Amino acid sequence: MRFSRSLKSSTQSLPSPDGAFIATILPSKLSIRATRSLEITRVISLPPELASSISWFLWSESSNRILVGSLDNIRVFSTQNPNFSANINHPTSGTTKVTFVCFGANDDEILVFSDFGLKLSIFNLSTQRSVDINSPKFYNAGVAAKGFSYRPVTSNLALLTRSGGKDVVSIHTKDTLDVTRSWWPDTIDAHGICWSADGRWLVVWESSSQGHKILVYTADGHLFKTWNGPVPISEEDSDIALGAGIKVFDWSRNGAFVAVGDYSRRVTILSAPSFTETTSLFHTTTVKPAESLQIWQEQIVPSPNGGFTREFVAATQAICPPTSGSSPPTNAEPKTGTNFMSFDTSGSLLATRMENMPTTIWIWDLGTRILRAVMILHAPIAKATWHPTINELLMIRCEGEESRGLVHLWDPSCSTPKILDFAAQIPGGKVIGKTIGRWLNAQSGSSAIFFSDSQDCILASIPGSEDEEVPWQDAEVRGFDIYGQQEESPLNLVPADEKRTHSRVSELMDDGMTGMSGGTDEVEDTFRFRKFIEPDPWSSST
Repeated sequence: MRFSRSLKSSTQSLPSPDGAFIATILPSKLSIRATRSLEITRVISLPPELASSISWFLWSESSNRILVGSLDNIRVFSTQNPNFSANINHPTSGTTKVTFVCFGANDDEILVFSDFGLKLSIFNLSTQRSVDINSPKFYNAGVAAKGFSYRPVTSNLALLTRSGGKDVVSIHTKDTLDVTRSWWPDTIDAHGICWSADGRWLVVWESSSQGHKILVYTADGHLFKTWNGPVPISEEDSDIALGAGIKVFDWSRNGAFVAVGDYSRRVTILSAPSFTETTSLFHTTTVKPAESLQIWQEQIVPSPNGGFTREFVAATQAICPPTSGSSPPTNAEPKTGTNFMSFDTSGSLLATRMENMPTTIWIWDLGTRILRAVMILHAPIAKATWHPTINELLMIRCEGEESRGLVHLWDPSCSTPKILDFAAQIPGGKVIGKTIGRWLNAQSGSSAIFFSDSQDCILASIPGSEDEEVPWQDAEVRGFDIYGQQEESPLNLVPADEKRTHSRVSELMDDGMTGMSGGTDEVEDTFRFRKFIEPDPWSSST
């Protein structure tokens, strides 16, 4: 394990999706640092009214743009072109507050959801136009992503709206967002929409209160198949159609499998393109190690240097994963079923977690249809993330004060799972405030992790060999001062646009680009060209 030097950070610090940059919001400024050299490449000053109320801070998928936004102001900056900046003032035109913001089909599209599901506004930074779509079904930060999906390659937007007490699915063209088709799905309360990885299928699923139901459509919106729940295979399943339905849904990245979790101990796997059940995964109350199954328990043991350390120990006999200790309040429903599922990048492994077994992660091999590994940790699992490009590599973060500086790693090629203690690497030996742990998808042969608390961040690399390159290779070959660090060169701050009295989008300053306003860019609304779209199932349901 190799660690970089510690760097100045904050509670708002994020690596780019391609691992090339680290963006950090410091008081009144946005700092962008190159991972390769660990040096700051750009510093952007932020207006006080934005810096003091940042609600959204995110990278575009291409890593070329970064968004910083508050309820009243959204700024977009470029990592490639220092002359580029975009400014959206009052994105909802003052009608209601913003509830969710994200990038759309590309770097130039910004999606803004309004409170109460009033509208979805899609801003195009290159054309300086916006499109409003009324009544998106999901609009709050925690669930908005369930209500829309972009088709791979063509970038057609599939959107779930609600009108007249009925669900409506609409498919929109790229850029212009014109409706190519819309219809009423056979649902009472649709809970999500998703394109397949190859773009051939569009899936809509019902909420758990309406039982098990998945509707599979072709890319042009024709119903291909309806799945109405798993086939009963025991007496326990005889009344499964009467119970609660779909709780979690996930589609493998290669599009070969669909995983469906409900409020039972079962996870059903559907195989595409037939969308038939291929296997059912059962979370048993007792697990027993076998030649094909490894069971790991996190233990706290005395350290040779004094104190204590953590390590994983392989179980040698049958074991019962611990369940939730607290009983639910009176009249509250007990916590049951699967509340987390995620496929690895190859689509052959599935990680799951049960609601009533919060400290246990289950790893299933769909190729052999067996349980591959079970990891029992000391604290409830807060998050589990597969590496975005490396197969069969899982990162786990846990809840609780004692786990804030820890990262757990599962890799079947290693003799035991690893536990990384970042607190020991950070100056002072203690993490402060909120911590962040993410994969660093850097262009190097080894896997790497970005870790940050409220003051410092550090990178860790897991090289396959001693001479393997680390993501911060350039920083290691350069000279350091007597304190072991390079002094960061002062950079001229790039000021953000000054506050204006009118709602507007600042002109893009890419070379060769001009505005479309004919000499003025002051308007009464946020964008000078605004179009309203109302999906109409009557007009395009044939």
